[in-house]
Amino acid sequence: MSLSAAWRAALADLDELIRSAAPFQGQCFRSVEIAYGLPDEVISGEGTRLHGGRFASAGVRAVFASLDEVTATSEVTARKARLAGRAQISIKSYPRITYDIAVEIKKCVDFRSVDGASDLGRALAAALDPSDLQVSQELGQYLLKKGVQAAIVPSVVSQGVNVIVFLDADPAPRIEIANRKEILQAIEDLARRIKK
Repeated sequence: MSLSAAWRAALADLDELIRSAAPFQGQCFRSVEIAYGLPDEVISGEGTRLHGGRFASAGVRAVFASLDEVTATSEVTARKARLAGRAQISIKSYPRITYDIAVEIKKCVDFRSVDGASDLGRALAAALDPSDLQVSQELGQYLLKKGVQAAIVPSVVSQGVNVIVFLDADPAPRIEIANRKEILQAIEDLARRIKK
């Protein structure tokens, strides 16, 4: 795998950012449609393994989450628009559940402080292009090869921040559904209402 020209120009700064990678532990949010599945499926990484996504090529298991719930909601509607060419349903009508995801990461690269005018900033902007996943997938592969377990990046669709957790990193990060009991109860309640 070779990085694009933009990333090659920024490679020294990128490697320095990777060397400064730090632990990250906290709560993140992921909003998914109710029909998506049970909690274990939400953090399985199977969607990216099968189809790829931003920062994860097909074949790579990754989990995407946001540091706040508003960004998580914005991300889900943007993803629907990207996959279908337009938002398939309004957010008010979108039947979804917000998962509270607890993560514990030993090596996390944080792109929030990157100067947009630097080579690294311009390369990051290319990786955050809403219509092109290739550059971000190249970056994700590079980070994974360097032993990075997760990356914190600005949201493409809002002023918020996202976390991409690479489940196939070695060692693997810890990730779990913090509100698992409440989610299972909500799914059970919904199933009961539908049966009536």
